[in-house]
Amino acid sequence: MKQADRPLHWSLEPDWFPFIDFECTAILIRVCAYGDSRQVLMTKIGDTERLKQVTKLGTIECHTELESTMDRAKELAVEASVPLPALVTAIHQKSGRGRRGAGWWQPPGSVAMTLIIEIPSKENPPGGVLPLWSLACGLAVAESLHQLNPDLKPHVRWPNDIEINGRKIGGLLLEATTQKLLIGVGINTDGSKENAPKELHNRLITIPDVLGHTISHDDLLVILIPQLLNTVLDTINPEKRVSILKRYQSHCSLTHTSIKLFDVLYEYEKDGSTSQSLKRATTLSGICRGIDEAGRLRIETPQQTCAVLAGSLTDPSAIWTR
Repeated sequence: MKQADRPLHWSLEPDWFPFIDFECTAILIRVCAYGDSRQVLMTKIGDTERLKQVTKLGTIECHTELESTMDRAKELAVEASVPLPALVTAIHQKSGRGRRGAGWWQPPGSVAMTLIIEIPSKENPPGGVLPLWSLACGLAVAESLHQLNPDLKPHVRWPNDIEINGRKIGGLLLEATTQKLLIGVGINTDGSKENAPKELHNRLITIPDVLGHTISHDDLLVILIPQLLNTVLDTINPEKRVSILKRYQSHCSLTHTSIKLFDVLYEYEKDGSTSQSLKRATTLSGICRGIDEAGRLRIETPQQTCAVLAGSLTDPSAIWTR
């Protein structure tokens, strides 16, 4: 038996957890450097061997608490010795964050993770994230939740918020480093919207709010991680890319609705895509007509149809911060 295949046996000192002998056979379960190793026993991922077999992850880190899984993932991403794909999870994030500097709140015990993978293509701008990757990951989360429980009927709110009944149940944050794509995912699998700060009561929802009970993190992750890996990889295949866009269209919560975007980067569809055609606007209002073949949001205005590359659906004055 090779060293990498041998089960790791951790016998913890009695002043930590009396008489506990923990055996783990996952690929590489890194004893958490932040906090102490007893935290590994408190993870909500109960079956790392199953997770390894199904997902082919190279590294799994389980923490009870982190500032943010994205920050820890960035540290791992620069370590050449860390086998990929790598997963960082935490039961609680003290400083989780969303897009554009927004604060991130979710009930403790909910899914909070960052997945580290190799950049799936060479076409991305240096240090950037292709819009289609964000859409693909949002779609993967929505489809995974529905596959886990058909009573969950999520939609995707461009670019990659996950909604049920018009309220946010999860979100994603994608960042890129040198040849690494970091996919941060938060899903409200525990608690209730009533536990949230009062400013967020009417904006979010949790799985227990919908189903009346929580869900197994193990069962969700064995579906979600392969979905994320495969869907992002599919973006480089022209035929599979078309499938992703069609599926996203069917899950898009904005199509045929009147919306207002803030801090917008866009171009007119008729102009084609060039650096000279890009325009910026503080706000842009119109009717959403879905997405185009590049994953850009199509907004029909009285003048003409715009293809939006970046923007926010949240008024800057309404962004929640801790």
